Amino acid sequence: MIMELKLPQVMKTFHFPPFGNMNPLLQSVQLALQNATQREALVFIDKVVNFCIEGQNSEVLKGWSEDTIRLLVAYHISKGTFLHTESKDAEITGVLMWYNCNYEDNWKFVEEWHLDDKNGDTVFITFMWASNTKDFKRLIMNLIVNEPTVLSKKLTSLRTKNKKPTKIDYSTKVFAKILSIKD
Repeated sequence: MIMELKLPQVMKTFHFPPFGNMNPLLQSVQLALQNATQREALVFIDKVVNFCIEGQNSEVLKGWSEDTIRLLVAYHISKGTFLHTESKDAEITGVLMWYNCNYEDNWKFVEEWHLDDKNGDTVFITFMWASNTKDFKRLIMNLIVNEPTVLSKKLTSLRTKNKKPTKIDYSTKVFAKILSIKD
């Protein structure tokens, strides 16, 4: 069973911010990827990218280049908003990425590569896949441990409803519901 967060089809392009509104962390990540000197990190990032674009997962990122997905994964790793699970064979079995922002922020926050706002009032879960229930639950438990503000901030994501992007709000009760699912 694949668990995922589906994004609306209209959210398939990323725009780079206009000059003067540059994201220094994004620029640093881009340079690191271009220099390709951190071989182990690149191998890991490519494993994550492959997981993100395989099977049903690919629908979420349909139309995105592998380079954009690679940048997205590396960016989230760099900013500390990336979690993953692995099998005993070191295969990727789950991925979760999120943003700290304000409730008013929307998909433009993501596609324009804005810096996270740690003082923001919302955790925006944007990408989540798991190969099985056990890993889905592990991702949620690790989210709570790594981003404890998720228990006190607003929690939101986007889903496609009636063929258009719709913001979905969650309460922390969703964690109890997810964690009580049988493996």
